[in-house]
Amino acid sequence: MKHRWPVSLHSQVEAVFHAIRSIRQTKTDSITGIRSFGSWKVYKYEAHRFVTFMIGKGRTSILHTLSVYDDMAEYFKQKLTHYVEKNRSRQTMETILSAMGKLEYALNSYIEQHAPETPKLNSQQLRMEYYTRSRRLLRKSSKLFNNRAYPDPLRLIAAITDGTFQLQAPLQYEGGLRTEGVGSPSNNRLKNPLTEKGLHGIGMDPVTGLPAGIISSVEKGGKETEHFVSVETYHRLEKHIQTHGKLESNYADYLQAINTAARKTKQYAPGCGSHGLKHNFAQERYLECIAHGMSHEQALQQTSLETSHLRLRETLTYTRG
Repeated sequence: MKHRWPVSLHSQVEAVFHAIRSIRQTKTDSITGIRSFGSWKVYKYEAHRFVTFMIGKGRTSILHTLSVYDDMAEYFKQKLTHYVEKNRSRQTMETILSAMGKLEYALNSYIEQHAPETPKLNSQQLRMEYYTRSRRLLRKSSKLFNNRAYPDPLRLIAAITDGTFQLQAPLQYEGGLRTEGVGSPSNNRLKNPLTEKGLHGIGMDPVTGLPAGIISSVEKGGKETEHFVSVETYHRLEKHIQTHGKLESNYADYLQAINTAARKTKQYAPGCGSHGLKHNFAQERYLECIAHGMSHEQALQQTSLETSHLRLRETLTYTRG
């Protein structure tokens, strides 16, 4: 290996992470790099905690990938046991698993470029095993109320009587749009109707490979996001826009319609509102990604993109319900 390799394990972590730093780059420019500064800090922090554990076992190089795998297995076991004993939530464990997945990607990228003779690390199955264990053994969250998803969102939507609201709600549930994305911004002084410009036709769902309606919306922070909904819902939206020119409503009226339907179906809880449908989407989309072969990190990333989030940690607040 011609490339100079640092002696310290902590410096080695810095070296491999530096190669995948993609702060301020777009998804197109960097598909799997770390584009969020917040994620960058969290992932590196957890990676340094892990190599401190490795140092305690006498390790000298993270390029010894078999040793890294063995230490990772022991580290996960130790962490999960500790969190179970302390009655912790699973959020922290999931963050560790995500960080170790990014460490694996960073390490393997470094190996591919500078040490092709070194076996790559493959911890995906191990991480998925501990992700499953954490969901079984750890409580949902350290917060008393964290799951804003509705128990039966389809029944709630069916109970909405107004035609406009009855269209906006499934768009949020099926596609993960915010209220401003469906033409009902919470700041009623702003206007953000969903128009023909947002209709991108029938395409293929990137996760399932099945036909889906593609809707583009401009939401929080001016970010434009593509969302995937059922073909039936897409055609309903298309017909509504052809008839009315746009999809738009007053936020307070839309929220009241959802709360009324929630009470009618015995699903009302303070704070759920329209955002509860977005929680339903995120949790179901994450599980759909996993069912179609994605890793924990890939599923979080895809769900994050479709909910217009820049950081994986934000998406965890939806999927850890």
